[in-house]
Amino acid sequence: MVDVTASRMIKAKPGKIAAVMFDPRRDPEWIGGAKSVDPPKGNPIKVGARVTRHGGFLGKKFSWQTEVLGHEPDYILHMTFVAGPMKGGAVTYRIEPDGTSSRVSVRNTGPGPKLAGWFVRRSVRKDLKRLARLVEA
Repeated sequence: MVDVTASRMIKAKPGKIAAVMFDPRRDPEWIGGAKSVDPPKGNPIKVGARVTRHGGFLGKKFSWQTEVLGHEPDYILHMTFVAGPMKGGAVTYRIEPDGTSSRVSVRNTGPGPKLAGWFVRRSVRKDLKRLARLVEA
């Protein structure tokens, strides 16, 4: 079982961060493994909305689909993986205000060996670094 959380302080208010982080069309800008996203139909962060992404991890190409389980505007986006290699897992994006900055975290849970957690944590830390550069620019 993998249960990994990575976090980072970003010098921006939650709304500015969520505008990028919670918009799946912007995933290729900050998520290293996401190369493209099928255009979402309707509101992509509404509970029940599904989005398909294409990319890869550790040299393997694949596609995956998420479904939104919960959303609190500007603060939380909780999704489950309904198709692809991470099926059965979940990811939660959380943004917590802290003065003029925000603590941003990504939690991934799901099936897989513990060793995979190390790779996921390293990858998500890099994603959060890219997100910070994008939002703070």
